[in-house]
Amino acid sequence: MVTVTQPQERTIHRTVAQPGMIMPYEQTAIYSKVAGFVQKWNVDIGAHVKKDDLLAEILVPELAEELKEKEALVEQQEAMVKQSEQLVHVAESNSQSAEDAVAEAQANVARYTADVERWQGELDRLNKMVKDQVVNPEVLAETQNTAKASKAAYDAAVAAVKSKESERLSAVAQVDKSKADLNAAQAQVKVAQADERRVAAMFAYTKITAPYDGVITTRNINTGDFVRPASGDASGGEEGGSTRVTSIPLFVVARTDPMMFVIGVPEMDAPYVSAGTKASLRLQALAEREYDVPVTRTSLALRNQSRTLQAEIDLPNPKDELLPGMYAYGSIEIERPKVWAIPNSAIVEIGNRMCCYLVVDGVAARTQIQAGISDGAWTEVVQWRPYPSSGQPGAWEDFNGSEHVIDGDLSEVSDGKQVAVEAAK
Repeated sequence: MVTVTQPQERTIHRTVAQPGMIMPYEQTAIYSKVAGFVQKWNVDIGAHVKKDDLLAEILVPELAEELKEKEALVEQQEAMVKQSEQLVHVAESNSQSAEDAVAEAQANVARYTADVERWQGELDRLNKMVKDQVVNPEVLAETQNTAKASKAAYDAAVAAVKSKESERLSAVAQVDKSKADLNAAQAQVKVAQADERRVAAMFAYTKITAPYDGVITTRNINTGDFVRPASGDASGGEEGGSTRVTSIPLFVVARTDPMMFVIGVPEMDAPYVSAGTKASLRLQALAEREYDVPVTRTSLALRNQSRTLQAEIDLPNPKDELLPGMYAYGSIEIERPKVWAIPNSAIVEIGNRMCCYLVVDGVAARTQIQAGISDGAWTEVVQWRPYPSSGQPGAWEDFNGSEHVIDGDLSEVSDGKQVAVEAAK
């Protein structure tokens, strides 16, 4: 005689509880970028700082002098640019003058061409008149001399055009050279400015500033200490130290508003936890004070060693009541509303498989199930399929509430056994 129940549509609640510690939302180890001596430090442990507040100053005299040198070099290169600009203006003016001279010489050629044509025509007319004995030959001789003079002036004007054209081409070349020199000077200014910015950036590292609003939790410098460039993350270790980093940070700054609680969610519960899932915290150090806050974010990946999902819960801390390192006990409430569920007493594990027994035509049928979360009394069930002692298992089917599941003591139940139903729950 067996008792039979049917899947019920229920809301399954499950609590994941884990201890942990309160941590800063951010914690940063601050190192020096440059080597030098501590000239002054302005804050000590427990001090509240604002973003970009000056924490300490590093004395690097040679870097300060190098910055002055680079600034002077920039001024020198900028003066060279101004000089090159003036030379371009002079070259362009000379080029324009040369073009005007060429134009003037070409005008002279045109004028002397007209004179040559005039006197050549006069010479032809007098030759005819002398031949006809109308004009004295002496007049012809004078005209010939005048024609020769005008031809000579024409030739001189043509030569002058060629000379002026050469001077114009030289002036144009000088303009191009001046412009090229100007471009080179401007490029030198950019190089000098970039070098000056580089040194200025290095010099700015002599001012150690706060990366964000927070609290100084560690100070490891004193006036006159020699510090050198270092890197690493020593912010997570106790008192700012870490076994992974040999260098010691100058300061450790922690963002304490908000604070953060980290809880590891076991792999079986991880699929049901996300941002917004209900959670609560209890802090022993604050008289068992409880905080009802949702999960802020999850890592969306399991840790390889612990096989847990990292869930983080942000906690407002405007009055600095929460201190880094405080012990807390966190609980995450998983809720699965309106899912099919069967009593835990109806489930048995056989060969690492979750199973139940369905009553089919008066016979107990061993059935493999896909189960979700459990609240200790009921377990969410998603699908089932026949899993006989011999042969291949059947296809998966969704639970719909019509299944008849054997409940109670399953030690006397086996696959294929005839059963008598006592009553339905």
